[in-house]
Amino acid sequence: MKIPILIATTLCAAALILASCGEPAANNTASNNSNKAANSAAANAAGAPAGDKASAEAEVRKIIDATQTALGKNDADAMEKIYSDNYMTVNQDGSVQNRSERLAALRSGDVKYESFAFSDINTRANAEGDGVVSISKLTLKGSFKGKPMDGVYRVTGIYSKTKDGWKLAGSQSTRIEDAGAPAANSKVVNTNTNANK
Repeated sequence: MKIPILIATTLCAAALILASCGEPAANNTASNNSNKAANSAAANAAGAPAGDKASAEAEVRKIIDATQTALGKNDADAMEKIYSDNYMTVNQDGSVQNRSERLAALRSGDVKYESFAFSDINTRANAEGDGVVSISKLTLKGSFKGKPMDGVYRVTGIYSKTKDGWKLAGSQSTRIEDAGAPAANSKVVNTNTNANK
């Protein structure tokens, strides 16, 4: 007899708890939905880009042109205005330089260009419009620490919108080997074991 009374009492207590929580929970849901809508609108307004993607990409193209001109003349002062304070680059030999090291290399002649030209430039802005990645082809003639680095490279540039305008925040370059010649390991192998015989 005691077990059915205990079960009935537990069920009644649970029903009372659920019933008493029902209305505030509904109010909380409505309130939460209202708060979420307000927070979402505020977040969208706060995160709204200063410019659209096309505008961001156009501004970065100007920086790319300025970089081509400055490095074509080994103009470290012009590059000082282009590089962000936290600029980093990965050089052709795999070494890494920060902004001050890169500028020092330009000023000392460790990096010296005879010609420097971008082509096949592709840019992509992020959704917020404050960051852009570019991938382009670079044809250059010059030297790095006395070693020739003439050739064609694929260059990745990372650009960031700062309080001082668009800046080059990072870069990396990879030599493009002879595109006309097949790669040494380019032999096609049929790996389909179920092919019809």
